[in-house]
Amino acid sequence: MDRKPIILITAEDINDATGNVYVMNKEYGEAVRLAGGKPFGAASFDNSAGYAEFADALVLSHGPNMHPFRYGGRVERPEDLMGSSQTKDDFDFAILKAFLEAGKPVLGINRGALIINVALGGSVAKAIPPRITSEGQYTDKLFGAYNVLDGIWSNYNHSYGPQKMLIKKGSRLEKYLGEGCIANTFHEQAVGQLAEGLRVTARAEDGTIEAFEHESLPIIGVQWNPEHSCEGYQADPAVFRMFIDMVREGK
Repeated sequence: MDRKPIILITAEDINDATGNVYVMNKEYGEAVRLAGGKPFGAASFDNSAGYAEFADALVLSHGPNMHPFRYGGRVERPEDLMGSSQTKDDFDFAILKAFLEAGKPVLGINRGALIINVALGGSVAKAIPPRITSEGQYTDKLFGAYNVLDGIWSNYNHSYGPQKMLIKKGSRLEKYLGEGCIANTFHEQAVGQLAEGLRVTARAEDGTIEAFEHESLPIIGVQWNPEHSCEGYQADPAVFRMFIDMVREGK
């Protein structure tokens, strides 16, 4: 491909004082642009097939947790439905299906990775098991919590903060990140059962699946947000460069 590839990025639908609106973190578009692609936003729920025909590849962005019924889960606590959006779920699954049928590359970021796994037959770990805090206590706090252990960011909390990722040798991801890297983390859910055809390419030090790729299709999922800087982590364009290179190569 001689031209810059057109990369479609999914938006998030919300309700505010003005009614129904679509929002998208501008960091996605900037990351795609810096990696050599042309970013476009997807904000029409009835145009999935048209998007798949127009764009060269898809980025499924982060967002609220999907509704448990999407992966055969049960609603057991109020947090299971916190921020969930049926229309966002409908759109993400529909547009992913359109791009899969078109045989075009897909990158799932955080929630987007879980959407891919569920769409291909996998499951979601609704809540990552409680982790040990720096005080030696267990916690299952959902938001805004990170802990320091001996002056080092904790490996036991995925809600906020940097963590060490262990990259599988020989994977596409290793070519761009090496055998290990530091990445951010903003998720209390994770891959449960990995879908058939997907293989793990990165794990956190506690064993949580943090990235995967498909054995034969141009599909990649990462559980972290490489486009976003946070305390202890600087946004890294490597994942987006990897994806744009994959689109250019046609595989």
